[in-house]
Amino acid sequence: MSAPAAAPAADVAALPIVQRGGVAPLPLLTVINFVNYFDRQIMYGLFPLVGRDLQLSDTALGALGFANLLVFAATSVASGPIVRRYGPRVVIAGGLAIWSLATLGSAAAPSYTVLLAMRALVGVGEGAFGPSANALLCADAPSDRRGRAMGIFNLGMALGGAGGGAFALLAGGVLAPYLGWRGALLIAGVPGLGLALLSLRMRVPAEISAPPQLPARRYLLSAGFLVCLAGGTLANFGAGALISWMPTLLVRERHMNSSLAGAYLGLCAIVCGAGGVLAGGYAGDATSRRVRGGHALVVGVSFLASVPVGLLALWAPSLPAFLALTAVAAFLFSVYNGPIAAAVDDLAPRAYATTLQAHFLLVVTLCGNTPASLAIGRLSDRLQGRVGSPLALALVAAMAAFLMAGGLFVVMSRLHRPREP
Repeated sequence: MSAPAAAPAADVAALPIVQRGGVAPLPLLTVINFVNYFDRQIMYGLFPLVGRDLQLSDTALGALGFANLLVFAATSVASGPIVRRYGPRVVIAGGLAIWSLATLGSAAAPSYTVLLAMRALVGVGEGAFGPSANALLCADAPSDRRGRAMGIFNLGMALGGAGGGAFALLAGGVLAPYLGWRGALLIAGVPGLGLALLSLRMRVPAEISAPPQLPARRYLLSAGFLVCLAGGTLANFGAGALISWMPTLLVRERHMNSSLAGAYLGLCAIVCGAGGVLAGGYAGDATSRRVRGGHALVVGVSFLASVPVGLLALWAPSLPAFLALTAVAAFLFSVYNGPIAAAVDDLAPRAYATTLQAHFLLVVTLCGNTPASLAIGRLSDRLQGRVGSPLALALVAAMAAFLMAGGLFVVMSRLHRPREP
């Protein structure tokens, strides 16, 4: 991985001096993050409907997630120069508008090819949003409350992601006669357009840190950041696999009614997903006050604890046991999303915050999230007719990824050094 040429104040320029007034960034960005993940994840919940309507294989359905995340990864790092030139407000507003219009375009897609192109275009907008939002919020929050701030921000991710999947299942259940998958996408695409206008009024925090003396590559190639990249890649592969295929697993192999499955995923998101994100943020801050690398340590321990629970869930013989164990595993998996941005932020001076966040999102999305839905779909296709629960068996790969990620984040916590000025 190569770094941009050293320009000490490059990322400082991405966060201009604060203007008086304006909308507070944390609540607004949390709502935007909800819409972000709702628009992204709704497609996974619509897989059964889209596959039946367009006569697609699991591999073709998985490619919809692959195209979205591939473009998301590329855009996340390419957005840096635009942020430096125009500031995060313009990038966030533009990203919102693009992914909302592309979601509306997905609803009107006349063929699989057009749908694939629209889902890729959704990734353009979402990739522009992530690094700017993470760096902006880490700069805005006090140093001992960054994990808490990121936990609140990622409530939007937890609720939006599972909410999108749950709404999609409802669209295929009780709302099927009135909505369908195209109607669900139309509803999903509208809110972002209003939020795009509101984000132009967002207050931007001042950046007061002095520029560092060392080039960006000094931090991008550090042992701590490289271990973080490896752990984040594996974690995002596991998360992408579960998010993509859990709605299908519930309906196809656990034989749940679509509406009931949607209600369960929604409840899981509110109680377990959001609870895990908040708990992770607070636990990361509390642990960091006592031991070095506390944010990374909390992530590692939660993953190591989650794997046996996840495996038991996949092979639980009864539906109640499956649902209960899945809820516990969802809480433990979600802990990651609270402290991870703060853990990345700790690895370099403030001036390089956007650079590290962008490269982290690029690598973990490109190498982790992007291939997950396609890889699990392909593995499930190959296991069809050979085992009784091919999708459940394919998802064991996600558990293996979480196990390795947990070990790497524990190692990362031991490599932690105090932030340089």
